[in-house]
Amino acid sequence: MIERFQRQMTRLVGCPHGCRYLLAVSGGADSMVLATLFLLSGYDFEIAHCNFHLRGVDSDRDMHFVQRWAADHQIPCQVKEFDTMAIQQDSGKSVEMTARDLRYQWFSQISTPFDYIVTAHHANDDAETILLNLTRGTGLQGLTGIPERNGVILRPLLTFSAEEIRTFAGLQQIAYMTDITNADEEIKRNRIRHTVIPALQQLNPNLVHTIARNKQVLQQQSALYHYAVADFTRRALSEKEGAIHIQRSEIDGFPFSDVLLYEILRPYQFSESDVKDMLMTDQPGKLFRAPNHLLVVDRDAFIVRPLPPQPSEARHYQNLEELQEDFSVTRHTAADGIQKPADGNTFIIPEHKLTFPITLRHWQPGDYFFPFGSKGKRKLSDFFTDQKVNRLDKDQVPLFCIGDDIAWVVGYRSDERFRVEESDTHYYCISLFKHNS
Repeated sequence: MIERFQRQMTRLVGCPHGCRYLLAVSGGADSMVLATLFLLSGYDFEIAHCNFHLRGVDSDRDMHFVQRWAADHQIPCQVKEFDTMAIQQDSGKSVEMTARDLRYQWFSQISTPFDYIVTAHHANDDAETILLNLTRGTGLQGLTGIPERNGVILRPLLTFSAEEIRTFAGLQQIAYMTDITNADEEIKRNRIRHTVIPALQQLNPNLVHTIARNKQVLQQQSALYHYAVADFTRRALSEKEGAIHIQRSEIDGFPFSDVLLYEILRPYQFSESDVKDMLMTDQPGKLFRAPNHLLVVDRDAFIVRPLPPQPSEARHYQNLEELQEDFSVTRHTAADGIQKPADGNTFIIPEHKLTFPITLRHWQPGDYFFPFGSKGKRKLSDFFTDQKVNRLDKDQVPLFCIGDDIAWVVGYRSDERFRVEESDTHYYCISLFKHNS
C-alpha cells in the first residue's frame, strides 16, 4: 500500500518530496493511516485537528490522542476548538455542514506556509457521496463524486477502499479512535454506509470499485459536456453596458435548449423551472429574479444584470438652495439667447415655472407626461418602450416632478409644458444630478 500511495502522490503533485503539507487528522482510522503514510514516505507535513465539542469527553479524548501522536513523532500539530452548536444555531445550517464549513475556513486561515491541505477521504466516502447525491438529484456533476484534487485540497486515499485502509492499519499496528456517532443511522450518510451499500453489495460485491470506475467515465463525460457548454456560451454571450446578453438565435431551436440555457445561467442561480418559463414565454419584457440577478426576456436576447439597488425614497426640495445640493442650476437671460440642451441630461425651464416643492422620484404605474417636441400626452411606460428602456432600467430612471407634473424624465426628455417661450425673460439650466438617486 505504501508504494501505491507514493505513486498516487507523484501522480497528483509531481514531486511530493518538494512540497509542504497540512494534514487534516481527526484521530480516526482513515486520518491516522494517512498520517502514517506521510511519515513513512518522509514527506514534509504538519497536522491540523478540529475539536468541534459535539461528543462531550470523546471530543477531548480524540484531540489529546492526536496531540500525543504528533508529539511522539515530533510532528508540529495545530488544534482549533469550536463551540459548534452555538455557531450552528445562528447559521441556519445543519450541524454537519456547520462543522465542515468551520473546518475548511480554519484550514484556509492557516494554510499559507503549505502547498497543499490533505484530507483522508477514501473510495467508500466517494461511493457514499455519489449515492447521496443521486438521492438528492444533483445531476451529472454530483455523480462525479469527490475530486482527488480541488485547488490546494488533496485527497490521495480516494483510490483505496475502507477495507484496504483498515487492513493496513492492522498490519502496521496503527492506533486510532472510534467515533460512535458513525453508527447513528439518523444521519443520512451513515444510513447509506451501513444499510444501502451492504444491500447493493449483495448484488455486486465489488460495488465500491465499480462506482469508482463509473466515476472516472462520468468525469470524462462531464468534462466533454462542459467543454460543449463553454463553446455554446462563447458564441451566445456578449456584454453590453454592464449587462450579459444571451442571443436567442443560439438557443432557440437547439434540441436541448432548456438544458443549454440552464447551464449558461448556472452562475446566476436561476432555477430550472424559471429557465423553462423563459423559453416558453412570448411576452417581451417579462422579468425573472435570482438571488442576486434579474433576467429580462427581450425579443432577440435574454438580458441578465446584477440585481439593482432598491430605488431610493422620493427626495423633496423646498427651495433653490436645496435643489442645488444635488443639481447644477444656473440662471440665464433669454435676451442672450436660449441654450438648447444637448441631450436629456440637461433641462431648460422658464424661471417662473420652477416652483417648489420639487420631488425627485421613480416611475409608477399610470405615470404620463408630454414629451418635448411631441403633441399630446404619453404614458411613461410607452415612452420607455419607444426609447428601448428595458424593465431592468426604467425603475432606476429619476423623474423630476413639479407639483404633480413630471417636468423632466432625467437623462431622456423634458416635458413640453415647461418649454421656454419667446415671452420668457429668464430661464434656468439644470444639469443632471451630481450623484445617483
